[in-house]
Amino acid sequence: MLSIIQAGNTELFDDEAYYWVYSRYLDWGYFDHPPMIAALIRAGYAIFHNELGVRIFVLLLNTATIFFVQQLTYKKDDLLFYAVALSIGVAQIGGILAVPDIPLLFFIVLFFWLYQRFLQNRNVINALLLGICMACMLYSKYHGVLVIVLVLLSNLRLLTNKYLWLAGFICLLLFAPHLYWQYQHNFPSIQYHLLERNASNYRFAFTTEYILGQIAFAGPVIGWFLLWAAFRYRPVSDLERAMKYTLVGTYILFLISTYKGRVEANWTIAAFIPLMVLSHRYLVKNYRLQKWLYRSIPITLLLVLAVRLYIMSWFPPVSWIKRNEFHGNREWATEMKQKASSLPIVFINTYQRASKFWFYTGKPAFSMNSPYYRRNNFNMWPIEDSLISKTVYMIVPGNSNYFQQLFKPFGWPFPHDGVQHGFYSFSRVLFSNINCSLSPGRTLQLSTKVAVPENYRALFQQPAYSETPIWLVLYEDGDVKTFINTGIVVKKLTSNAMTLTVNIPSGLAAGEYNARLCIGTVIPGFPTINSTEFNLYVK
Repeated sequence: MLSIIQAGNTELFDDEAYYWVYSRYLDWGYFDHPPMIAALIRAGYAIFHNELGVRIFVLLLNTATIFFVQQLTYKKDDLLFYAVALSIGVAQIGGILAVPDIPLLFFIVLFFWLYQRFLQNRNVINALLLGICMACMLYSKYHGVLVIVLVLLSNLRLLTNKYLWLAGFICLLLFAPHLYWQYQHNFPSIQYHLLERNASNYRFAFTTEYILGQIAFAGPVIGWFLLWAAFRYRPVSDLERAMKYTLVGTYILFLISTYKGRVEANWTIAAFIPLMVLSHRYLVKNYRLQKWLYRSIPITLLLVLAVRLYIMSWFPPVSWIKRNEFHGNREWATEMKQKASSLPIVFINTYQRASKFWFYTGKPAFSMNSPYYRRNNFNMWPIEDSLISKTVYMIVPGNSNYFQQLFKPFGWPFPHDGVQHGFYSFSRVLFSNINCSLSPGRTLQLSTKVAVPENYRALFQQPAYSETPIWLVLYEDGDVKTFINTGIVVKKLTSNAMTLTVNIPSGLAAGEYNARLCIGTVIPGFPTINSTEFNLYVK
């Protein structure tokens, strides 16, 4: 009941609003995630047109998750089980949020429960159920594949069992629509998660933040103790070994991933079910250690209660918390709507604000993503199409010396919030399969495939848009270094493949750069991102 009250009286945080926009465009896939969260939000919002509707099915799955975890503990010492569950504060607070982690957790625990049944009786029915559950894990979040692989590694003898292969076939068959969607859209999720999120240089802080973050994520007071207990437990069955492999493998994999960049704390969510079950089983056998857990519960509950009360809209925000996603969204959205009057709003470089504005006003908004940001699903939805040539109200990033120095050589004035006539941008164009070679004379040859929506091809021949330039944008240490005009304009985008010849300025220092192809917009200096990053070596 407390979670229902909180879910209905807590404003959406950034990603929840973004996933709500997902649900307006139901599809087999999205730029960032598979579609399970979109389907759950769509179903809930059909019942309640508010925050509770966005979260209702997530709440139900979170409750079901606790039930199935309890089943996996063989109902030994329920008091201890609930002490373990209550110690993981983020599970209590995050359990109301409409994010992909919650359905993933549910299908992971269901997977382990079904795996236990499969081990006891390997038949067609259990193989079918296991295959369906694996597909649901993958439709929830891509981390599901990690669980499947680690469980298989824990028991390689299963590879000789025909029913395991049947389960795998069912999973692949059910997941095929998403794989086909990825193929149709040039595998955007793989490009983003595996290639575009890498940091330019390793920092030791990536590793230390990860370790400390995982301890806090496992429990704000006693997380270290639960991790220690789970790692200490020695498996005595195939199910327990599968959980131990999942626990250890998940933490090690993402520890290694810190070498490539910052790892978000919630990426290890797949380890939560093994963490709860294995720590419980260890403490059941080590009765004297349980006192440390029980003594920590009051402190954990007070901290959780304080956070629960704070994020609810009944309570005012605290001024010293600068990033606050849960307060003032309705007021801000209403203020933006009044500023824009009847005009549609275009936000630059913030899918979060565009999504929240849409949810709290019911008025669609667009996020135009420039080279200073990243691609997301606003690059794929047809929202942009309806705005071309229209008068819009634009919200631009704050002015700074960084932008001024970049824009000065081109004579571009820095824009400000306000009315923009004749809006245009072409973020749905995608350059892919980019190959580049640089001649000794600093002449760059770029060959690329080009995907252009059919309605854009006609626009590109109109005088108002035909001379829109295509830019080569270079990055250094993650920041935009410079813009290079390729000399190609959009009216030349008449085929599905092309070669660009670009002269690299003599003043550009030799070295390795990341690069993107971008297409100009109504605002000079803010082209759209129209390719994934690729490496460029300048001699």
